[in-house]
Amino acid sequence: MVFKTEAQKKVYEKMREYLFTLFGEVNVTTMAEALVLQEGSTFVYVRAAAIGERQTSVEIFSYVIVEVEITDALMRYLLTYNLKLVLGGFGLSIDDNGKGTVVLTHTILGDALDKEQLYTCVTAIARVADDLDDKIVQMFGGKTALGKLSAPPLVEVWE
Repeated sequence: MVFKTEAQKKVYEKMREYLFTLFGEVNVTTMAEALVLQEGSTFVYVRAAAIGERQTSVEIFSYVIVEVEITDALMRYLLTYNLKLVLGGFGLSIDDNGKGTVVLTHTILGDALDKEQLYTCVTAIARVADDLDDKIVQMFGGKTALGKLSAPPLVEVWE
């Protein structure tokens, strides 16, 4: 991984050490700039980002559902549910085809990162994402992150 600042590198290494200690090295996968853990039918990503030269943030997020049709009812559900959450909030990313990805995300300052705080944030995001992904798919369509990864690959036929 290429770090933008020395502070980002320092927080990434601390975050990595904490995640290995808390969840076991075999349960944490490195993917590009993020460390990834699986919880049920969801994945939790943890990454460090530079804020200027001296400060950092640690973002903990999960792709709750993918390939969902964007509707007023879905957006109303997510915004209303945000009020119930103690940590994190739902966001919505829309691709060029109008399909959406629902993300649950929480950001903390990297400079003040400690092991207990990281554990609390990772498990909270994991729990909420895993508890709600199937429910949201049932109500609004789309696929869970695990469903997307375990779907059979599209077969491309060349003539």
